Amino acid sequence: MIARIAINRTSALRAAPMVRFYTAPVRGEGATASSAGFRQREEAQENQYMRRREEEQLKALREKAKKAQAELEAQEKKVAGLPKE
Repeated sequence: MIARIAINRTSALRAAPMVRFYTAPVRGEGATASSAGFRQREEAQENQYMRRREEEQLKALREKAKKAQAELEAQEKKVAGLPKE
């Protein structure tokens, strides 16, 4: 009988339902997100990021234009050095 009680308790523990605890959902429109200072800071950071990215793109385009100009000048010199027919 003792063995039967031990088996029943063991099987009861295995069959116990699992309990999951959830935190309350976090809303995006909290006090911090809706404050004007936070919004202004976020906008300023976004603007600063975009400005830096545009500067990098302009720098790359300028370098590409310089290379293309150098290539054009080299081709013009090559054409100028050819004998005329």
